[in-house]
Parts: sequence; structure tokens; C-alpha cells
Amino acid sequence: MPPPLTFRRWITPWRLGVIMPLGLRAAELSDADIAAIRTLSRQRCEDFFKKESGKPFVAEPIEKDWRQRGDFTRRYNQSVLLFATRAFHLQEQLDEANRALREMCQYHLDRPQTLLEIHSFPWSLSVLPRLCQLYGPDGTRTKGLMTPDTHAIVLRTIWEWARAKSQLADAEVEESRTWYLTNSENHHANHFTSCWAASLVLAQAPEYRDRQFDDGHSASAHASAWTAYLREYLRERGRKGMTIEVDSPSYAITTLSAVYRIHEMAEDPVLRRRAGDYITLFWALWAEHQLDGVGGGAKTRTKPHHVGRGNDSLRRAAWYVLGFGDPEFVHASMLPLVTSTFELPAVVFDLARDQAGRGTYEIRQRRPGLAEPGYSQPNSYRMRFGPDGLLRYGYCTPEFIMGSFASTTGPDTDWAAISSQDRWMGVIFRGDPDARVCPVAVSRKGDAVSNGLWAVQARGVLIAQKLQASRRADEWRVYLSKSGLAAPVTEGRWVFTEAAGAFAAVHVVRGEFTFLEESTDRFGHWLQCADATSPVIIEVAPTSDWSDFAAFQRALLDRTPTLDGEVLSYSGLQGDRLTLFLNQRQPPQINGRPADLSPPRVYDSPFVQSTWDSGIVTVHKGSRRHVLDFNAEP
Repeated sequence: MPPPLTFRRWITPWRLGVIMPLGLRAAELSDADIAAIRTLSRQRCEDFFKKESGKPFVAEPIEKDWRQRGDFTRRYNQSVLLFATRAFHLQEQLDEANRALREMCQYHLDRPQTLLEIHSFPWSLSVLPRLCQLYGPDGTRTKGLMTPDTHAIVLRTIWEWARAKSQLADAEVEESRTWYLTNSENHHANHFTSCWAASLVLAQAPEYRDRQFDDGHSASAHASAWTAYLREYLRERGRKGMTIEVDSPSYAITTLSAVYRIHEMAEDPVLRRRAGDYITLFWALWAEHQLDGVGGGAKTRTKPHHVGRGNDSLRRAAWYVLGFGDPEFVHASMLPLVTSTFELPAVVFDLARDQAGRGTYEIRQRRPGLAEPGYSQPNSYRMRFGPDGLLRYGYCTPEFIMGSFASTTGPDTDWAAISSQDRWMGVIFRGDPDARVCPVAVSRKGDAVSNGLWAVQARGVLIAQKLQASRRADEWRVYLSKSGLAAPVTEGRWVFTEAAGAFAAVHVVRGEFTFLEESTDRFGHWLQCADATSPVIIEVAPTSDWSDFAAFQRALLDRTPTLDGEVLSYSGLQGDRLTLFLNQRQPPQINGRPADLSPPRVYDSPFVQSTWDSGIVTVHKGSRRHVLDFNAEP
């Protein structure tokens, strides 16, 4: 166990203050440190291709007659594009790569339903135009690696998809402000990026530039309209809270990859700059909310099999972008990142890598999630913004990160399904990517749960309750990982465990509770609450605050929540008093005041700050400062 550290509160201009352990002073990375990390990251991007060098192409299987929607070809397409990009990048196996591309395109041209099926071929549409740009007859990187016959069939395939799927009406910005979405956020991002990229390439091809799409407009008109749309899309995200699918383990990488592709292909300087600013802001928000490359804080669309695991798509991407994370993930989803020319500013590397120097701090972010009436379900979402929005709160220390969403308790229809689906709240710990404790509203069938829980949190204490308005939530549980945590010990109504550098405890307020059989999950312990309406309290504290584990246990055993009818009151170890109204008819309170769901700042931490809807974001740490301006024109 590390030697005890004393804490003192530093007085800063930021209203929440920053708590810095005296033994962990800020250790700003030097310029030489960051240069070395950049070199390492570039080498890893190159190794992404070199480690597979010379391996023959092996196509992934195609699933025939998938859900009566044509064939499911996404994995097959990804295998082709991964191989072809590697072959062109390394200038090897070119005949095989060209042949694989031609066969893939012909397969889809022969099957129009499969060509247009949203889960299959459209995921190739932002990659193929880029390959044409770089390696086609007029390639900007290595001219002619894509042969004329391959280039011709690739263009024809892009044309057949784009003329049907790209609609100028979908690029409207005056009414929607780009907050009308189809299918889901990541599908929407993939769609508009594909329409834009396809239009750009077709507008530059003599045989296609004057042809009319099915909506009666030319490729040039589509390219212009989508460029204007993307400009506004990126501006709006910087101003109003970025993504709806917040750090989703499955889906966040798709939206981020789309913006990387926009940055690489953009000829418009405003669009290219805003794409770069979006990428910078995305990684800055992730960096301040992670430990050892494991994303902490509240998330949306966290599928059941991701609840207890830390190795998600963003941790895999960080290995190539920031030089740490989950190593050597070779998959087509990484292509936009490993082929990108974009370099993050030094402050983001410093923020991500100097975990101890960040100290202890709080994060508040306003996140989009509310839906207009009648537009909360797939395949058509219309987002709205109001005082009853979604607030993402995080409490970050060098030892753990605890995060939650503060929200109202209205019906599921108040929220876009891509926001309310499988929300994750809880705590992660340093030392093991899977170390975590989190409350979970569970579907016995394994279905997605919508509007599952609400919470109130102040620093290292969180109270959560299953929502009465939840959908498909059958059981109420708490997950404690086996990795990175000591075996749980029950004393009275408290369950205690220990992580590297932190103690943790869970309290079930009312009703019986028991651990499910060990065989139910090889990764974690599931604590099941017999009373599905019972709140659960999670307390976490650094080991350095306590003489030993027994002292932490005694402090909590002496601390009893007060339940007065339907009002729960609890004072945490750090002195904050939390109040939760179990009938869910009024918002929780912290120290006698309701949580503010729409504070003046859209991003508010010691490191990332921006006034709501301003478009000006400051990212800073130590002596480094970088300003993003989503409104700037050249």
C-alpha cells in the first residue's frame, strides 16, 4: 500500500476548485516527451500495416438472405478494404488487392438490395472514395496503384449507391440545424460522410460530374450542399455538447472515424479546420475522463456484454492516436485513424498521459439527449435542447473515476432512444482495465434497456435507483468486477471491496440482497436487489485517506442513510448531503439544492471549458493552452 498522502484544496479561478495530493504534483510533459509519443504513435500506425505484410487475402464470409434485407456483407467488405488499403500503402500484392476490390464491387452491383442495405455496403462508401483520391489514375499519394479497370468499377459502384441514397433534401440546415438524425447517430454520421465523399469523387470524374442523381441534382450540387451541411454539423457539436451516443463502447468510434475521414478529404478550408477542432475536442473530453486508457464517466449505448469490460473501441484507437491503450487492434474500424495526417495539439497528449499530474477534479458536461415529441424512436430522431437536459458529471482522481448522468425522470419518449438506451454509470479504478463497480438495470432476456436508472452524485458518493419509467428493465443489480477488485465482503447492509489505491463500498437501502451464483458471469460478481425500487449507495475513497481498510469500513458502518417515507438522505464521507426522492417526482438534491441540468458552461472542468452555444472552447493544462473556434472562417 502506498504511504499516506494528505490533501489540501487549492484555490483556483475555477469555481469547483482542484484537489491535488501533495505527493502527486503536476508533472507537465516536456516537448521532448510529446515528440517521442508522436513518433511512437506514427510508428504504431505504420506497424498496423507492416505486421500484416505479405499475408494472403482471406475474405470474411457473407451472410446470405440476412433478415430479408439482402446479404449481410459488412465484415466481407471490411476485410477487402483492410487488405486493399494495406496493399496500396505498402505497395505490395497489388494485383490481388485490385482483384479483391473488383470482386467486391461486382458482387454488390449484381445485388442492388445488398448494395443499398444500410448495415452492409454503406460502411465502405467513405473508404472507397479516399482510395480513389490517393491511388487512382490521378492519385495524390501514389498515382495508378488502383488500376484503370478497378477504378472504373469502383466509380460505378459509388455512383449506383450515391445516386439513389444521396438526397439534397437531407442536407437541409435551416430548420434542423443538423439535429434531425436517421437510424442512429453513428449511422447518420456514416451516411452523410458517405454521401459527401461519394459526391466529391464523382464531381471530379468527367463521366459522372454532369449526371443527375435520382433527386435531379448533379454530383457537384450534392458535394456543395453536403459541404455546407458538414460545416454546420461540426459547429453545432462543438457548441452544444458533442455526441448523443456518449463514449459508447460500440458506436463512438464510427462517428469519430467519420470526422477523421472528413478531415482527410476536405478541400474546403473551413470544413477541414472544424473537423480538426472536433477531433481535438473529442480526444480532450475523453482524455480527462480516463485512467490508463480506460474511459470512465457516464456513457450511453453500453451493451450488456460491455458493462463490465474496459477494452472498448476508443481504448483501441488511443493506442494509435495517443500512444497508449489496448494494443495492436488490426481492424478496418481503425483505418481512418491510422491513415490520418492530423496531429493532436500537445496539450491533449499532456492531458491524456499525465494521469497523476491531473490531480483530483470534477467535470460537468451538458450532453444532447432530449427529443422532440414524436421523434424519440428509430428511424427518425429530432433533438431538442432545454433546461431539463442531460448533465454528465464526473469525479476524477489518480486512483478512480466515478461518473453519472443527472436527468429528469420523465417517460422514455422524452429521450432519443440512442441517448436513453443502456446508460452506464459507476466507477472505474486504476490498475486493471476491467476494475469497476456499477449499478445496472437488467433485462432478463438480454435486451437493451431504455431509461433504466437515474442518479445523484457528489464527488466520491453516488446514489442510483431504477426508474419507474424504464423499459425492459426486469431486475436491479450492482456489478463488482473480479479483475482488479478484492473479493467482496458483506457486513450488515454494506458490501466492501478494495482496488489498487482505493476502497469501495455498496449499500442497498431496503430489501434483501444477495450475490448471484458465481457461474453466471466469469468476469464479475452480480449483487441482486430483491426490491427493484431500492436505491443503492456507492462510496469510493483513496486508500491514502485512511489508515487501513478497517478504518474505512468502520466509518461507513457508523454512517446510516435516513429514509423518511419516500425521502432518502445520506451524508457521504466527504461531507456532501445527498437527497433522493424515491417516488421520482422531484429532482435529487445535493446539499439542499437540486442539480442544475443546464449550467452556463457546456464543458466545465479544470482542463476543458466553454460557454453553452458559444463555439469557443479552451483546452489547457499547466502552461499549455489551445483554443478551438468552431465559428471561425478563413
